[in-house]
Amino acid sequence: MKLLSKNEVEALRVELIHMILFSIAWAIIGEYVLNFRDYVVGGGLILFADISLALYSIKLYNVEGNLKKDVGPAVNARETRRDRLYLLVFAFEAAAILVTWILILNFGHENWLIAGFALVAGLHFFPLARVVALKSYYLLGGWICVLAVVGYKLLSSGIKPDYLGNIVIAYGCAAGALADGIWIVMKARRASQRQL
Repeated sequence: MKLLSKNEVEALRVELIHMILFSIAWAIIGEYVLNFRDYVVGGGLILFADISLALYSIKLYNVEGNLKKDVGPAVNARETRRDRLYLLVFAFEAAAILVTWILILNFGHENWLIAGFALVAGLHFFPLARVVALKSYYLLGGWICVLAVVGYKLLSSGIKPDYLGNIVIAYGCAAGALADGIWIVMKARRASQRQL
């Protein structure tokens, strides 16, 4: 494993925060769907894990402070291009969520909203994986897409109540984001130990 640069540590910290926010959002959706029938146990566990990840992200500031800054026009041009592509992926995701929302509501299947949003969220990780150079995003995107399809099948079968399919999706997405956040922490730890 190569040594990390200051910019790479910063990128890992940003992606760790991305995973924290992503898992919190899905935990909130899960608690809403459950109508807090689980006494917020699921959301509380996810919040505890997210706080642990956030505390580790603070340590990444110290690691970053000990490294030299990447300089040069090639680095700046590459970072600018990456930042533009990053924003472009999120802009397309926002547009896709809006279109998904409108289409699902017009077809009269409000119960499919969470599955539709999960599918869009899962798909956005594929181009994002290339932009930020995190191979784990391919796995996370695939996991979320599978959850969306499984949840949709549960919803459309009519065998189980709608909230069950939505719970599988919401907490599955939160768990996937936490797992990816833990992977980012492990990657940063291994690299920072090699720095010392």
